Amino acid sequence: MLKQGVILHLGHNLKINRMKRLILLLIPIMAFFLSYKSEAQTSTVKEELAKAQTLAQQGKTEDASKIYISLMESHPDNREAVQGWIIANMKRTPTGEEEMIGQLEGLGKLYPKNTAILFFKAYVEGEYKHYDESLASIEKLITLQPDSASNWGFKGGLSALMNKYDEAISSYTRAIQLDPNQAEYIYNRGCAYCLKGDKANALADLKKAISLSPQLKEWASKDEDFKSLWDDEDFKKLTL
Repeated sequence: MLKQGVILHLGHNLKINRMKRLILLLIPIMAFFLSYKSEAQTSTVKEELAKAQTLAQQGKTEDASKIYISLMESHPDNREAVQGWIIANMKRTPTGEEEMIGQLEGLGKLYPKNTAILFFKAYVEGEYKHYDESLASIEKLITLQPDSASNWGFKGGLSALMNKYDEAISSYTRAIQLDPNQAEYIYNRGCAYCLKGDKANALADLKKAISLSPQLKEWASKDEDFKSLWDDEDFKKLTL
């Protein structure tokens, strides 16, 4: 699967390579602000986020957390608020990440319609191999945001990680329907087809993904999801 980067930046606290195939799709920064009703409101949120980050850097975790919680209440789709809260509150201990799952569970109960909490809960659960719980979280998120391509892409990647290739293909197909020019969804669906043993569809998706994003040629040539095709002449024509 294509590694798209990761939203959390926690240094040693969150090792992004623990998953066999990292499944999260990078969310463009501006997507965090799509739910805001005005530029003034966006500016205010940015100011609050910056203030909370400064407090956290100063070691004033409680004060920073209050701001993040307030933003969670007023802007339930704002992922930066939840991300900041996690960074400020995650314990720097060997079990800190696992404990964070429980904390996010508690936050989710307080704010059941906060899609950002659900997103990060699903991420942390998946990162630490709580796959069934992660899938349940992302499916709940999809019920709240059924037209979010990134949510369907997330489910597709998680399903592939769980070797549920038909479900992965179905989820990626929905993501592609919602965002047809996103090469990564097409590429990752091709990975799922390949892992399933469907060469024709795998190559068709890879060809289309490369046409949208030529740099994927090099990635595919080293991606172990396509390992079964590395010696295939049709695959070589696409990736050389």
